[in-house]
Amino acid sequence: MLSLTKKTEYALIALSYLAEHQDKTVSAREVAENYGMPGALVMNILKTLHHAKLLSSTRGTKGGYRLIADLSTISVHDLIGILEGPVRLVECALDGKTHEPRQCRIYPACPIQAPVHGLHAQMVKFLSETKLTDILSPKRRAERAHA
Repeated sequence: MLSLTKKTEYALIALSYLAEHQDKTVSAREVAENYGMPGALVMNILKTLHHAKLLSSTRGTKGGYRLIADLSTISVHDLIGILEGPVRLVECALDGKTHEPRQCRIYPACPIQAPVHGLHAQMVKFLSETKLTDILSPKRRAERAHA
Protein backbone atom coordinates (compact mmCIF):
# COMPACT_ATOMS: atom_id res chain seq x y z
CA MET A 1 0.00 0.00 0.00
CA LEU A 2 1.23 3.46 -0.89
CA SER A 3 0.88 5.85 2.04
CA LEU A 4 2.59 8.63 3.92
CA THR A 5 4.88 7.37 6.65
CA LYS A 6 3.99 7.99 10.29
CA LYS A 7 6.93 10.39 10.41
CA THR A 8 5.46 12.54 7.62
CA GLU A 9 1.94 12.26 9.04
CA TYR A 10 3.12 13.32 12.50
CA ALA A 11 5.16 16.17 11.00
CA LEU A 12 2.05 17.50 9.26
CA ILE A 13 0.09 17.29 12.52
CA ALA A 14 2.88 19.02 14.46
CA LEU A 15 3.22 21.77 11.84
CA SER A 16 -0.53 22.29 11.95
CA TYR A 17 -0.39 22.68 15.72
CA LEU A 18 2.56 25.06 15.56
CA ALA A 19 0.80 27.12 12.88
CA GLU A 20 -2.25 27.47 15.14
CA HIS A 21 -0.07 28.48 18.10
CA GLN A 22 2.34 30.90 16.45
CA ASP A 23 2.03 33.26 19.41
CA LYS A 24 3.91 30.92 21.75
CA THR A 25 6.76 28.46 22.03
CA VAL A 26 5.45 24.89 21.96
CA SER A 27 7.20 21.85 23.41
CA ALA A 28 7.43 18.51 21.65
CA ARG A 29 5.69 16.99 24.67
CA GLU A 30 2.72 19.36 24.26
CA VAL A 31 2.30 18.42 20.60
CA ALA A 32 2.65 14.70 21.33
CA GLU A 33 0.21 14.73 24.25
CA ASN A 34 -2.40 16.72 22.34
CA TYR A 35 -2.63 14.05 19.66
CA GLY A 36 -1.55 10.89 21.47
CA MET A 37 1.64 10.59 19.42
CA PRO A 38 4.89 9.04 20.68
CA GLY A 39 6.90 11.80 22.38
CA ALA A 40 10.32 10.59 21.28
CA LEU A 41 9.27 10.42 17.64
CA VAL A 42 7.69 13.89 17.75
CA MET A 43 10.85 15.24 19.37
CA ASN A 44 13.02 13.78 16.60
CA ILE A 45 10.69 15.12 13.90
CA LEU A 46 10.75 18.62 15.38
CA LYS A 47 14.56 18.49 15.62
CA THR A 48 14.73 17.52 11.95
CA LEU A 49 12.37 20.36 11.00
CA HIS A 50 14.50 22.74 13.08
CA HIS A 51 17.67 21.65 11.25
CA ALA A 52 15.82 22.22 7.96
CA LYS A 53 15.09 25.79 9.15
CA LEU A 54 11.32 25.38 9.27
CA LEU A 55 11.28 25.88 13.05
CA SER A 56 13.22 27.87 15.62
CA SER A 57 14.19 26.16 18.84
CA THR A 58 14.56 27.46 22.38
CA ARG A 59 16.25 25.40 25.08
CA GLY A 60 15.33 25.23 28.73
CA THR A 61 12.31 24.59 30.91
CA LYS A 62 10.15 27.00 28.91
CA GLY A 63 11.78 25.91 25.67
CA GLY A 64 10.26 24.42 22.60
CA TYR A 65 9.64 25.23 18.96
CA ARG A 66 8.12 28.00 16.87
CA LEU A 67 7.20 27.94 13.21
CA ILE A 68 9.44 30.29 11.23
CA ALA A 69 8.97 29.04 7.67
CA ASP A 70 6.37 30.29 5.23
CA LEU A 71 4.29 27.14 4.69
CA SER A 72 3.00 28.49 1.38
CA THR A 73 6.50 28.08 -0.07
CA ILE A 74 7.09 24.52 1.12
CA SER A 75 5.61 21.59 -0.74
CA VAL A 76 4.59 18.19 0.55
CA HIS A 77 7.39 16.88 -1.68
CA ASP A 78 9.88 19.14 0.17
CA LEU A 79 8.63 17.91 3.55
CA ILE A 80 8.89 14.25 2.57
CA GLY A 81 12.41 14.90 1.26
CA ILE A 82 13.41 16.54 4.56
CA LEU A 83 12.06 13.66 6.63
CA GLU A 84 12.48 10.60 4.45
CA GLY A 85 14.86 11.37 1.60
CA PRO A 86 13.99 11.27 -2.10
CA VAL A 87 10.47 10.31 -3.11
CA ARG A 88 10.49 7.10 -5.13
CA LEU A 89 7.44 5.24 -6.29
CA VAL A 90 9.67 2.37 -7.41
CA GLU A 91 13.35 1.57 -7.01
CA CYS A 92 14.22 2.51 -10.60
CA ALA A 93 12.53 5.94 -10.43
CA LEU A 94 14.68 8.91 -11.29
CA ASP A 95 17.00 10.08 -8.55
CA GLY A 96 16.26 13.68 -7.62
CA LYS A 97 19.95 14.59 -7.38
CA THR A 98 21.52 12.98 -10.44
CA HIS A 99 18.39 12.67 -12.58
CA GLU A 100 19.57 9.19 -13.45
CA PRO A 101 17.44 6.10 -12.92
CA ARG A 102 18.63 3.70 -10.24
CA GLN A 103 19.26 0.27 -11.59
CA CYS A 104 17.30 -2.72 -10.34
CA ARG A 105 17.91 -6.33 -11.21
CA ILE A 106 15.40 -6.42 -14.08
CA TYR A 107 15.80 -2.84 -15.29
CA PRO A 108 17.05 -3.59 -18.84
CA ALA A 109 14.09 -5.88 -19.63
CA CYS A 110 11.37 -4.34 -17.46
CA PRO A 111 8.04 -4.20 -19.34
CA ILE A 112 6.50 -1.54 -17.07
CA GLN A 113 9.44 0.82 -16.73
CA ALA A 114 8.15 3.67 -18.94
CA PRO A 115 4.58 3.81 -17.62
CA VAL A 116 5.68 3.52 -13.99
CA HIS A 117 8.25 6.29 -14.51
CA GLY A 118 5.42 8.40 -15.96
CA LEU A 119 3.27 7.67 -12.91
CA HIS A 120 6.21 8.54 -10.66
CA ALA A 121 6.68 11.87 -12.46
CA GLN A 122 2.97 12.70 -12.03
CA MET A 123 3.11 11.86 -8.35
CA VAL A 124 6.22 14.01 -7.80
CA LYS A 125 4.59 16.87 -9.73
CA PHE A 126 1.44 16.65 -7.58
CA LEU A 127 3.41 16.51 -4.32
CA SER A 128 5.58 19.41 -5.49
CA GLU A 129 2.57 21.55 -6.41
CA THR A 130 0.75 20.82 -3.14
CA LYS A 131 1.96 23.35 -0.59
CA LEU A 132 1.77 22.73 3.14
CA THR A 133 -0.79 25.54 3.47
CA ASP A 134 -3.07 23.52 1.15
CA ILE A 135 -3.23 20.89 3.89
CA LEU A 136 -2.61 22.81 7.09
CA SER A 137 -4.71 25.95 6.78
CA PRO A 138 -7.66 26.02 9.22
CA LYS A 139 -10.04 26.80 6.33
CA ARG A 140 -8.98 23.63 4.45
CA ARG A 141 -9.42 21.48 7.57
CA ALA A 142 -12.88 22.98 8.17
CA GLU A 143 -13.87 22.27 4.55
CA ARG A 144 -12.85 18.64 4.98
CA ALA A 145 -14.74 18.27 8.27
CA HIS A 146 -17.97 19.36 6.58
CA ALA A 147 -17.50 17.21 3.47
